[in-house]
Amino acid sequence: MKIVIIGNNVAGTTLAKALRDADANVEIDILTDESTPYYPRPRLIDYLEGKVQEKDMLFYPPEWYDKNRVKLMLSSKVDKVDPNAKKIQTKGAWISYDKLVLATGSRSFVPPLKGLPKENVFTLRTMEDAKRVKETAAKSTHAIVIGGGLLGLESARGVCTAFPDLKVTILEYAEHLLMRQLDHEGATLLQEWIESTGAKVVTKAETEEILGNDRVTGVKLKEGRVIEGDMVIISAGTRSNMELARDAGLKVNKGIIVDSSLSTSVPDIFAIGDVTEFNGQVWAMIPPALDQARVAAKKILGQPGPDYAGTIPSNTLKVSGIDLTSVGMVRSAHEPPEPSFEEIRAISSDRKVYKKFVVKDGKMIGAILLGTKKEALKVTMMIKNGDDVGAIKGKLSDPAFTFS
Repeated sequence: MKIVIIGNNVAGTTLAKALRDADANVEIDILTDESTPYYPRPRLIDYLEGKVQEKDMLFYPPEWYDKNRVKLMLSSKVDKVDPNAKKIQTKGAWISYDKLVLATGSRSFVPPLKGLPKENVFTLRTMEDAKRVKETAAKSTHAIVIGGGLLGLESARGVCTAFPDLKVTILEYAEHLLMRQLDHEGATLLQEWIESTGAKVVTKAETEEILGNDRVTGVKLKEGRVIEGDMVIISAGTRSNMELARDAGLKVNKGIIVDSSLSTSVPDIFAIGDVTEFNGQVWAMIPPALDQARVAAKKILGQPGPDYAGTIPSNTLKVSGIDLTSVGMVRSAHEPPEPSFEEIRAISSDRKVYKKFVVKDGKMIGAILLGTKKEALKVTMMIKNGDDVGAIKGKLSDPAFTFS
């Protein structure tokens, strides 16, 4: 059997490893339009900060692909998928497959702002992006980051750390930072932390125009305020790369629609990672990509294994140097709250640690841990397992309480 994977990101590469671990004989090809073997995208921030060199970015050493008999084709943009003939086209040549996996990921979304395109306006998605951002930041005086999500905050931290003399302003159109991961209280504490490190945060700031002639000189907000700057990093979310799938006649919506086996609407074509939509949800996060790759490997090979049933959103990471775990339902999406929902908060006296637990019917269904990661694994497992917390619920509001 020959399996062709389009995309060498975390989903595609994890799938290749899972396939090889499960079957020593299956033929595996990976095609990517990037010129670099798989590297974890979060490490782009480490590269910006100078913590790692480009040569140290790779997740697997180059010899791993040969050792595992995975044919990696770099700089090989796939132009067409022909489902009837079961082949794909790249560089004018056709490659046949028995099973095809679309792990085409997502791309940075650039809003239709006035004044684009201009020099010194960037997104941060690839190694080439990171190189250009780093080179420009070294010669700039004021970087403006549009977007207060995870990548926007991490991009700001990266250039702040690497270039201490660089002024950095973060613009977030919503009422607070990290709208997907934090509630208002947690975001307020995070903003205090970020501003204590030198960056400035402006919320409820909707960017209307990128100013300047050929080169950016600042941005204009919808309210009329002008913020001067000589480089801009746009971090306004991502969009799934569905063009190949759409042109091949696959069903798409916000992503490529898949079922519980990660199969698309076309036989022998699967989709995993950022590009997929399952039960109306596009996650664009690493944990779902890993889950989907492992499930898909068994389904592709016809081996017994669980169906994909979705992934509980869970992230444990550092944002601007502060530990953050956000798992399950954490936002105030049920306002006014349903009677069965209860939000329990705890803040340390020095305002360095914030905890929020969302409880429904005696079970924890969501949690935020900001400023600590000691109990992240325990809390995550309690939510995933649906553990009853009735015996300890009264203690959750105590900042000093720890899970035994």
